[in-house]
Amino acid sequence: MRRTSIIIIVIVILLIASGFAYWYFFFHGPGNPTVSITSPTPQGNGFVPLNSGNSGRNSATSTNTGSNNGQPVSNQPAPVKIATLRMLSGTPVGGYGSITNATTTTVRWIDRGRGNVYELALNSETVNTLSNTILPRMFQSVWNKNLTALVGSIFTDNIDTPTTVYAGLKAQATSTASSSNLVMTTPFALKGNNLPDNVIAYAASPKGDKLFFMTDESGVGAGYISNFDGSGMTRLFNTPLLQVNVEWPETNTIAITTKGSASQAGFLYFVNTKTGVWKKILGPIAGLSTRVSHDAKYVIASSASKDQNVDTTIYSVSSSSPIGAVVRTLADKCAWGNFYADIVYCAVPSQPVSGAYPDDWYTGRLSTIDKIWQVNAKTGEIHLVSSIVDQSDRVIDAFNLSIDPKDNYLFFMNKNDLTLWSYDLVASQ
Repeated sequence: MRRTSIIIIVIVILLIASGFAYWYFFFHGPGNPTVSITSPTPQGNGFVPLNSGNSGRNSATSTNTGSNNGQPVSNQPAPVKIATLRMLSGTPVGGYGSITNATTTTVRWIDRGRGNVYELALNSETVNTLSNTILPRMFQSVWNKNLTALVGSIFTDNIDTPTTVYAGLKAQATSTASSSNLVMTTPFALKGNNLPDNVIAYAASPKGDKLFFMTDESGVGAGYISNFDGSGMTRLFNTPLLQVNVEWPETNTIAITTKGSASQAGFLYFVNTKTGVWKKILGPIAGLSTRVSHDAKYVIASSASKDQNVDTTIYSVSSSSPIGAVVRTLADKCAWGNFYADIVYCAVPSQPVSGAYPDDWYTGRLSTIDKIWQVNAKTGEIHLVSSIVDQSDRVIDAFNLSIDPKDNYLFFMNKNDLTLWSYDLVASQ
C-alpha cells in the first residue's frame, strides 16, 4: 500500500512539472512574442474593439519583441503605398484648393451635388468630411490661401443665372448630447454671404487674401478688388467687355481674356491692380484662350487653326515674341508651376480631334484622351510626364489644372465625369 502511494505521489509531481514546463516554454520561451494590448483606437464615429478581426499575437496592436534568426520581428502593418496617379473624389466636384507644408500637401474640395466639403492629406488614404452644410449645385470655386474659405458659383432652383457666394469653414462641436442619443456632426459648418448680383467672373489673389471680380452693371463691366469675403470693395475700372475670363497671376497684374470662339477674334489684356490701367498683350487672335505664368512673364495661348484643330504658342510678355510650344492643346488644359514659374504642364490629346476650337470642346461636342506634358518656356524643351490613360481605369479629358505651391503635385478634373485627380510629380521623376 505504501509503495502504491509513493508511485501516485511521484506521478502527480511529474505531471505538475510537465505542466509548468509546457506553460513556461509556450508563453515565455525563446522565439515567442510578448503581447502588448493598447487602448482602443478611434475610427469613424466609434471605436475598434480590442482584437477586432484578430486574436492573440496576430492583433494589429501587438508588438513582437522576439527574434527571427537574430532579426527583429514586427507585426505592425506595412506602410500604405500611395499611387502616383490618384482619383481623389469619385463624385462630381465644384472646385478645389491645395496647400503644402513641411510634411505633406493637403487638398480640400466641395461636392458639386450636395455641397459637402472634404479634405485629404496626400500622404494618407483617409478622406475626411469637414462640413455637411447643404450648398448644392456649385459648379466652380476658388479658395483662400489656408483653405478655410471659398468663393463659388451656384445655381438655385429655376434660375439660370448663377449666384456667387462666399462661404467660410466655421468650427463647431462635433457632437451634441441629449437624453436619448448622441448626435455626431462634422467639425465645421459653412457660413457666409452672397456677393453682389450679376458677378460674371472672379479670381483669388496670389496670396489668397483678396478677391477680384467683375459685375454686369446695366451692360457695363465693372471691376472690383475686395477682401476675400467680398467686403471692402474698391472699384478698379469700367469696361464694355462682359464675356471674359479672368486670372490674378501676380500681385500687381490681373489678366483679362475675352471668351474664346473660333469665329471671333480674341484679346488678352493686363490690368494694373493699383492704377486700373489696361495694356493689350495679345490679339486679335481667333479662338483665343490663355493661361498666364505666376510671375506674369509668360503666356501660353491657344487659338483656332486652319486645319480644324488647335494651335498652341508660348509668348514672352516683355518682348511679345512667340516661342513654339510644340504641343497642341487648349490653354484651358494647362497650368503654370508656382516654384518653377517658367514651367507649364498641359493635358495634350493623344490623337488630334478635328473640330471648331475651343467651341466644340466647351460645348461637349468633342472630347479628348490626354497625356500630361511639361514645357519649359525659357528653353522650349518638352517632356512627357504621364500617359494618364494607361495609369487610370477610365478615359480622362483633363481641365481645371493647378499645381500645388511647391510644385510637388498636379491636380486636374476629368471633364467626362467631373471627378478630381492628383498626380505626384516628384514620385514620377
